[in-house]
Amino acid sequence: MVVELPYSLHTRYRSIATAWIVIIIPPIFLNLGLFYGLWYGRPQMDRIAVLTIPTAVLGVFTIIAIIERIWKLIRSSPEFRPLKSPRYGLDIFQWGYFGALIIISSLISSTLLRDDSDHDGHEFQIRLCSMPAPVLMYFLATLTALSLVLNLLSVKLPFRFGSMNAGAVVRPAIYYIVEDVVAVDGNGGVEYREAFGARYESGVAFRRMIRTLSVVWCLAFYALAAWFTVLVFTLPVVAVYAVGWAGPFPLAGLLAVWTIYYVKSALREERKLDVDGTSGASNGRNGRNEDERTPLLSNGV
Repeated sequence: MVVELPYSLHTRYRSIATAWIVIIIPPIFLNLGLFYGLWYGRPQMDRIAVLTIPTAVLGVFTIIAIIERIWKLIRSSPEFRPLKSPRYGLDIFQWGYFGALIIISSLISSTLLRDDSDHDGHEFQIRLCSMPAPVLMYFLATLTALSLVLNLLSVKLPFRFGSMNAGAVVRPAIYYIVEDVVAVDGNGGVEYREAFGARYESGVAFRRMIRTLSVVWCLAFYALAAWFTVLVFTLPVVAVYAVGWAGPFPLAGLLAVWTIYYVKSALREERKLDVDGTSGASNGRNGRNEDERTPLLSNGV
């Protein structure tokens, strides 16, 4: 029997749109607007300052998002924390967030510190400062590939990992991302974590879907990261900052659209198999039409 997930997208369109606006506006509009406005509009301004200001503004938005998310995880109520987690135990997504932040901050800081040591009018610095998005994709793809290998080999966790106890088999990265993002950022809470874990454990088709999504996103991110790396280091310098920072978003959006349709198809098939396997169950469940009000990652996503 398919475990239903207590989460609906129908009442959360506005919050989802707001979240994506916060994600997209800083790196695309503010970052690019500040860089090109200052670089070409204020040619007398110190070049290092021009490179620093856009990333510093982006850093402010990042810090605000981190503080808000951590507060939800560590407040007295365990509503958003991983299952059976201590009060100050952060989830897997947050630790991955920290890892990505450290890597990208190191890239930007080391780039700014080297100044114009190549004597090329800061061209190489601009190219390096255009690489955070590809570097992030390399990072996420590598973590996903590692999780897939460990899952394939049935490697067991030596310690507690998010909502999973020590001794559980490592799961594909998409599982942890969906659980944490929906539970915390989507306000699904502990109830969603419990149902999502039960759904994964009870459904072969559901596990296959999570594995497939992890493979596709992993390969896509490696391919996109490699492509944008080539573009950043070969295109005219005037274009690379916009290409590096804004280019990945529409392509990732197309991949997200594919994901939605794939999930719908996979979960319809899961539901069909479940109904076929329980033909003696209540007739009210057989052949019913599901709409967008059904739970996230159920048959009617």
